[in-house]
Amino acid sequence: MKADYINPFITSTSEVFKTMVGIEPERGQLYLKSDEKLPYDISGVIGLAGQASGFVVISMTERLAFKVLENFLGEKKTEMDEDVMDAIGEILNMIAGGAKQVFSNKGIRFKISIPNVVVGKNHMVGKQRNVQCIGMTFKVGDDVFVIEVALEENGR
Repeated sequence: MKADYINPFITSTSEVFKTMVGIEPERGQLYLKSDEKLPYDISGVIGLAGQASGFVVISMTERLAFKVLENFLGEKKTEMDEDVMDAIGEILNMIAGGAKQVFSNKGIRFKISIPNVVVGKNHMVGKQRNVQCIGMTFKVGDDVFVIEVALEENGR
């Protein structure tokens, strides 16, 4: 995976959080993903297919997911439920859509799948073994979330 492939996702993440969630996340560390484990409580996953294929993941703590839902939809939750899962999936859908537009302007076209959401402490999200995954941490107050991207151009 080209390292600059994560940049549209980073930019889109910042924009979606600012405009839709009312939170300006602070960028943290860029890292290479070495395993499938995510030390968070909830993750949204979207597959990417077309001239480029792979996936993008957003993962965060339960506490931050509740805050995202409250800011995004105006509902306060204290337990993980379908509303929280839907909100995280929708936020990721907007992030992927924003990045897709940047790639499309560069002549790289792909489709995005319907988001899947995984809940549970230290859950795992399987990845293609032959595609490098790059992540970026973001800080929101005392909470941290990550965006992880594995994207490979097909036939180039």
